[in-house]
Formats: sequence, C-alpha cells, structure tokens
Amino acid sequence: MSEDTFGFNELTDAAQDNALETFAKYYVRQYKQDNLEIIDALAGDDEAVAMINQILEENNYLTVAKLAAMSISMVKSCYVKILNELSARFDADGEPVKTWAEWMQSEHAKLPQED
Repeated sequence: MSEDTFGFNELTDAAQDNALETFAKYYVRQYKQDNLEIIDALAGDDEAVAMINQILEENNYLTVAKLAAMSISMVKSCYVKILNELSARFDADGEPVKTWAEWMQSEHAKLPQED
C-alpha cells in the first residue's frame, strides 16, 4: 500500500468525485445532527457553507444519500471550496486517509481548551 497522500486539489478528477461523494454524505449527516461547527470554522467560506445548508434545509425530508447527491449536483463548487480549505488528506482513489469521523475528532482535539 502506498503511503502517498494528497490534498483534495491534488487528486485526479475521478478521485475528486469519489472524495466529494464521501465528504458530502458525511457533511449531510453532520448537518442533520447540527454538528457543523468545526467544518464551518475551517471552511473559510461562509457563503459556500450557507449555500449547501440552504439546499439541505429545503430538502431535509430526503435520505442522506439523496441529499448528498442532490447537493453535489446543485452546488458542487461549494463542496470543492470547502474541501480545498480542510486539512484532510486522501489516497490516490480519493478515499480519506482518516475517516471523516476521525478527522473531525483530530480537528476537535486541536481546539483551544478553556481553563
């Protein structure tokens, strides 16, 4: 197994599509749990997050998979902006090196702790 990892913008088009699909499903699950604080803070583009969230809110009755697919088809560029800002690393196929849950946990651990 190769140890090479890539940022989102370094992936091939096919690998980016795979990464987008995986991330969008994770994003939708986090949206439904009202748990987007870390992604929102790291995204650096409030407009991209807001556009995705608007689509998710308007269609919240759909399943996670259908919401992910619909939102990618409508605002793919917003997901791309967010993924380019996140520190997540991917393998050559676009699979995250850490699961999104593990990534979220490691990002959460980096937050300053209150005394």
